[in-house]
Amino acid sequence: MSINVFLSKNLPKKRDNILSAILFNSKISFSNNILSTGISCVDQKDIYEIWEVDGIVEQKKFNKINIAKSKDYIFGFSIIEKTGTFEELKLKIKNEYDEIFKIIKQEKMDIIKIWHYFPDLLKSYSDKKTNYSLLCEAREIIFKDYYTDFSYPAATVIGIEGDKILIYFLAASCKKYDVIENKRQVSSYDYPQNIFFEKPMFSRAVKFISKSCGGEKIVISGTASIKGYVTMHSDEVLKQLDEALRNYKTFVGIKNNSTNICRIYISKSQENNYSDIVKKLDKEFGNNQYLVLKGDICRKDLLIELEGISNA
Repeated sequence: MSINVFLSKNLPKKRDNILSAILFNSKISFSNNILSTGISCVDQKDIYEIWEVDGIVEQKKFNKINIAKSKDYIFGFSIIEKTGTFEELKLKIKNEYDEIFKIIKQEKMDIIKIWHYFPDLLKSYSDKKTNYSLLCEAREIIFKDYYTDFSYPAATVIGIEGDKILIYFLAASCKKYDVIENKRQVSSYDYPQNIFFEKPMFSRAVKFISKSCGGEKIVISGTASIKGYVTMHSDEVLKQLDEALRNYKTFVGIKNNSTNICRIYISKSQENNYSDIVKKLDKEFGNNQYLVLKGDICRKDLLIELEGISNA
């Protein structure tokens, strides 16, 4: 079995092969090997996202990074206090990234995807840079040391409330690792500077096969209503959802695909449109294959974003 991801209202009784149990609620914490994300479902229900693997999972700590490790996979995370100036906070993020890459290098694995939940994501500083700028600049420093081409991991960045930053990642021991771009979109690292001051260095998706398991998986980055590099359908969330789905479907078919698990993030301004969003999602996805979370997207004119994992 390759990694198996599913949503559940309850924790599995057998947990020795659970790489990660992620709970979506309003506080960032880690207790009883359950990671709470600081981002909650719009309907306020507690839902677990379970990552299941073959074999026994061992819990470890590497400096400040908590990791769960099986033969082929690592799930790791870091919780960072959001304090200090722009440069001080950027250094904190850079140092955490550096620790993550030390782990991956030591374990001879590849990073598949990195998630970031960041308070005040679009807060502007005096030079018009934002906390998203801060994150991208810190990431770029590290990536220049570890990547000689554009084979970056997939990524998601979402703004949350609170005073803690959560960064977590999935890594695998791979016999195949392919980064995939979307022909409908300009690669993030090629965005012109009038879109972002910095380079958002991530791949649109990563397709991989772990060394011990034959099943091919695809992990998809945060995918929004962008064509080329331009936001489409500003202020029209349902049209943005249609556009984001078109981008998502360039990577994987979702009709009758029970392996596809998708997270949908909507900005807080769109909670009143929740029922219409869910009606559209119900037509696209099967039961228990998606959840809707509330958080800020990396551009003010983006209202909704999708990400997911599926058999390829």
